[in-house]
Amino acid sequence: MNQIYDYIEAGFKVFGLHGMQGDICACGDPSCEAFYKHPVISNWQNIPNWSDEQLETFEMMGHFKTGFGVLVSGYLIIDVDARNGGVDSYKNLIELIPEIKASGFIVNTGSGNGSQHIYFKAPKTAMVQTLKAYKGIDFKTSGFVVGAGSLHKSGMLYESESGFPDEITDAPGKLIELLKKPDMIRAETSSGDIDISESSISEMLKFIDPDIGYEEWIKTGMAIHHTLSGGGFYMWDEWSSSGSKYNGSSGLERHWHSFGKSSSPAGIGTILHYARQGGYIDPVTFAYDYEKEESDKINTTDIDLLRPPGFVGDLCEWINSQCLYPREHLSVAASLCAVGSLAGMRFVDELDDMTANIIAFCVAGSGTGKEAVQQAYLKIMRAAGVQGAVHGSFKSEQELMRNLMRHQCALYSLDELGLTLRKLDNASKKGGASYLEGIIGLVMSVYSKANGYLPISGDLKDDLKTQVMQELGRIRKALDNLPADSTSEDKEKALKSEEERLESTLANIDNGLDSPFLTILGYTTPITFDSLMGFEQATNGFLSRAMIFNDLETNPKRKKNFKKTAMSDKLTAQIQNLHAPGIYDMQKRSRIEFSGSKSVIPTDDSGIAMLERVYQSFHELAEEQKSISGMEAIPRRGYEIAAKVSLILAIPEGVRNEHHIRWAYALAMRDCMQKIKLAYANANEDSTDNRTNAVAAKILSLVTKDHGETLGVICNKLRSIPKAEVKATLDKMVETDQIILDEYKNDKGRLVKKYFYRYIE
Repeated sequence: MNQIYDYIEAGFKVFGLHGMQGDICACGDPSCEAFYKHPVISNWQNIPNWSDEQLETFEMMGHFKTGFGVLVSGYLIIDVDARNGGVDSYKNLIELIPEIKASGFIVNTGSGNGSQHIYFKAPKTAMVQTLKAYKGIDFKTSGFVVGAGSLHKSGMLYESESGFPDEITDAPGKLIELLKKPDMIRAETSSGDIDISESSISEMLKFIDPDIGYEEWIKTGMAIHHTLSGGGFYMWDEWSSSGSKYNGSSGLERHWHSFGKSSSPAGIGTILHYARQGGYIDPVTFAYDYEKEESDKINTTDIDLLRPPGFVGDLCEWINSQCLYPREHLSVAASLCAVGSLAGMRFVDELDDMTANIIAFCVAGSGTGKEAVQQAYLKIMRAAGVQGAVHGSFKSEQELMRNLMRHQCALYSLDELGLTLRKLDNASKKGGASYLEGIIGLVMSVYSKANGYLPISGDLKDDLKTQVMQELGRIRKALDNLPADSTSEDKEKALKSEEERLESTLANIDNGLDSPFLTILGYTTPITFDSLMGFEQATNGFLSRAMIFNDLETNPKRKKNFKKTAMSDKLTAQIQNLHAPGIYDMQKRSRIEFSGSKSVIPTDDSGIAMLERVYQSFHELAEEQKSISGMEAIPRRGYEIAAKVSLILAIPEGVRNEHHIRWAYALAMRDCMQKIKLAYANANEDSTDNRTNAVAAKILSLVTKDHGETLGVICNKLRSIPKAEVKATLDKMVETDQIILDEYKNDKGRLVKKYFYRYIE
């Protein structure tokens, strides 16, 4: 690795990096994911210029066998990450500052995708590490980069594209000016942008107890990092050091370097919220005043319900990348259900004691790609190590209770859920399939007890005790018959762990289940689902609690040049930490559970005000529906849905704000209106007086402001209604501005006429 001496001769300080041993980092820590980037020397930030004898010793010890790190101090290195859009951003940066192309030393990172390090000398000036306008680029003036000649985890080498370390030139003045830290930082909050200084942040930290919970401590550090564009470590370290839990800077550094990779970082709003709780009164002024709405109506025209905010949105994007056919509504459902399932046992909403468990129906035509979404969801569950708690069918009440005793959570992913519900409905009406009777009632009871206790009925209690005793007998017999060999110790440990779990389960059957956590993600087709949404189900039954996600296009086009995106190491780690922070050996846990007090997700002031408006909006809708349809029960559940969804959106960030709640409100309102239209249409289909309104409601369930259908498609989907009646209803709806008839040319130049819902905010 002769290139290391090129760096040394140019004045750089270097140190060795760990390679790999099998599938793990050579450092020996199975949780370490810094493959080929983990310094061999722990105090790498303070290394000297090595003597020839020291370098020779390091080489003999194998420090430089796979690669070396280079301290960045005194330099500015433009780190272009192609995976996150850095290549395009770098092109834009060159257009702004063409002098960048004159860099004396450029290194290709070995990823093979266009990622690069562009080296410059730089003055000792405080500079930001990232710029929002240049996504995927880090401007590094501290820390280290991997040197040319080192091995990349891809198997390729970091290679010089042009120049040598001793040919590095000064950074262009225009670039330095662009990166200089201003005295004031403009930061985003849920209520608008604020201008704030580093000294203001330091003042806020004085009002936050450094011994707060681990989650809040991490969020505080992340918020400093995000607000100061990668700077401010000294502030987090100094604040933490005044607490009793502080154990040195090294522990903080490991977290700090990961904060810039977070998909949903906490921001200045998090610090403000924690500081205000401690008595801080903020003197900052808003940089941009925004005009408050004159009415109490919540404006959602800017909300894109296919793009959830934060980490839920990132997960949704990955699920979308697994689908050959666009199934974007279903991907939203799966991402919300995944985050709610993985984090829900640990968190609760402080205002309404709401939990993050949800029931979601994914409705899409046969053969349109539901399976891809389902498989993506299952991959997420496996990545988190909770696949033991994932179930694919409802069999009986006893089986549901056994699942909840085996693990605290029961996470159902149900294919053809509509057919299952039809069987349940038939069983209750006709007396058949007795093993299915009572399941829905038990499901609803469990669903509502996620933050309480679930009592067990007498007969079911006896059945469960018998089954647990049988399982316990098998475990004890296996323990008695363990062979005396080298593997018996691990087997005995696993069996004893299972024995303890079963003994605890048996002892607690009489007490009931503590905080059972149930989520359901079900898939069905429009034909099956639409017929189930009657008045009773929509207002009082199982479907009234569920959210409906309907991909209306029954003939979606396949994506061009489609290739599934692999789950990245970063995304895998985020998923695991969402469920169990710091626990990496997920597969060995015999019981998936959370013990201890749940963490509370606070809501900032703007969020509290918005939640009140959300409640009032659904209350007014319920009053309206009392006289129009008699379905006031549907909007009454709207607030619960909005509260649960906004909680799920907020969990990765730690504080719920107005943006989370507005997005959740838009989703809940769409869900309510969808149920009302479909239930009203089904309830009045055979009515003479309300026939026209029923047909109109069915039409409105087929189109949205973004998805239109032709007359032929609408008539085909409403084939039980005469075509002339459908056409007459459509004409009336166009005349009264309920829908729009839009004419346009398709890809082949043919004139197409489609009906769209006329959306009026």
